[in-house]
Amino acid sequence: MITSTQRRAAAIGMAAVAALVLAACSSGTTDAEATESASPAETATEAAAFPVTLDTVMGEVTIDSEPQRVVTLGSHEHEYLYALGVAPVAVPESWQDYELGTGPWAVADMEAAGATPETFVPGSGTYDAELIASFEPDLIVATYPNHTMTQEEYDLLSGIAPVVTRPATGSDGVETVEWGVSLADELTLLAAATGTSDTAIEILADIDAEFAAVREAHPEWEGLTSQVGGFYEGQAFVYAATDTRNQFLASVGLDVTAVEGTDAAWLQISAEQLDTVLGDLDSVVWQVATTPEAKDSLEALPLFASLNSTTTGGNVWLTDTVLEGAFFANSPSSIAYTIEHMVPLLEAALDGDPATEAAA
Repeated sequence: MITSTQRRAAAIGMAAVAALVLAACSSGTTDAEATESASPAETATEAAAFPVTLDTVMGEVTIDSEPQRVVTLGSHEHEYLYALGVAPVAVPESWQDYELGTGPWAVADMEAAGATPETFVPGSGTYDAELIASFEPDLIVATYPNHTMTQEEYDLLSGIAPVVTRPATGSDGVETVEWGVSLADELTLLAAATGTSDTAIEILADIDAEFAAVREAHPEWEGLTSQVGGFYEGQAFVYAATDTRNQFLASVGLDVTAVEGTDAAWLQISAEQLDTVLGDLDSVVWQVATTPEAKDSLEALPLFASLNSTTTGGNVWLTDTVLEGAFFANSPSSIAYTIEHMVPLLEAALDGDPATEAAA
């Protein structure tokens, strides 16, 4: 049985997804107009999806016709579009230096979409509007941007093409938070923006089934607590419950809400507060792939040995850079890869035997 909190974190219930699709797609084309202009059935369906007005955190944005030249500004939006069969013309460079900005888990979707995008650095502190305009986009996507978009940036980019940021509210009617949009809500929004809502519903049904299979195989995980964390500037930290990585843990049946104070993207924890904040967790997934020295630093903290996750063997050491990337992406193409490689680690960590190593 999955709790209401887990359902909200995963947000892959099909009724909620269907509701969000209907809310997003306010077509200004009548049935008669669609029929009159249609030739193949697929063309008619796409034409009927536009114009569409989307309610985003930066305000309503209207897309008049099916986008042909999409530019993405964040770390995983292109993977969502590939899954929908959409081929963006430009995507950000990969932080792991993957070819065409795309991790290996998403290559099949990229090829199926016929995408060979240009890669670029969108800017770390501000967006390079001139560079973005050079790609001649008719849609700009920033649902998971590399930095908080300012109103000034939004207005500037909107002068180039419609800009789709994260949805104003999720499928549960709750206002979305930065870096915390669910996979279902993000995919549904992007599908509405590109006329691919039927494809999104099929994708989400498949993902729902994958996660359900894991939960059914591990009923003993119900009620167990977990978090994703790491080590930065001399302190341990954990991510917000809404973070993409914690969304995955919630989707396989774990409770990621036990740590308070994670309303922001992440929460740093001083050494003397380590046991107060993390002491009772059944499991902690420590991201140390790109900072391997962090494992030694964490284990050297005076209170680390006293954590429940340490004494029970519940710590997962995420040391593989590809898995770390897929785990972070939380995109349609990364889910199967992460399930295949992460679930065995969780099984080892949650078996109650401190001697069982959970590292990969």
